[in-house]
Amino acid sequence: MTAIVGAALALVGTESKGQTCDHGGNHTIQVSAGPGGEPQLSYRGGSAESVRVCNGDQLQWVLTGSDRQFLVSFFSGAPFEGAAERGSSSGVVAVQISAAQGSYAYGINFEGDAPMDPEIIVD
Repeated sequence: MTAIVGAALALVGTESKGQTCDHGGNHTIQVSAGPGGEPQLSYRGGSAESVRVCNGDQLQWVLTGSDRQFLVSFFSGAPFEGAAERGSSSGVVAVQISAAQGSYAYGINFEGDAPMDPEIIVD
């Protein structure tokens, strides 16, 4: 009987693990100009160095506080379909996540500036 209960709990644990990806569906990373003019990122009031998302989620980078164009460039494949490099349009870059689980490093920069290198993690 103990073995049956243990097997049932293991099965439930496995199923639950596959369904735990619920990070909210919509993600906004705020982009602003830092003291030296470099881009600074903020996510939900904190750091945007690593942002966790799920397949099907919407992700957007939104410029705040200035009127500048910026570029988002993924280095080794992007966690969405289409071009791995996106320029802002009206201060926004928006994508829908569609990728294998893993970490996706990218650069973000204002025109002519060196990029910073945060990451998107797909669960």
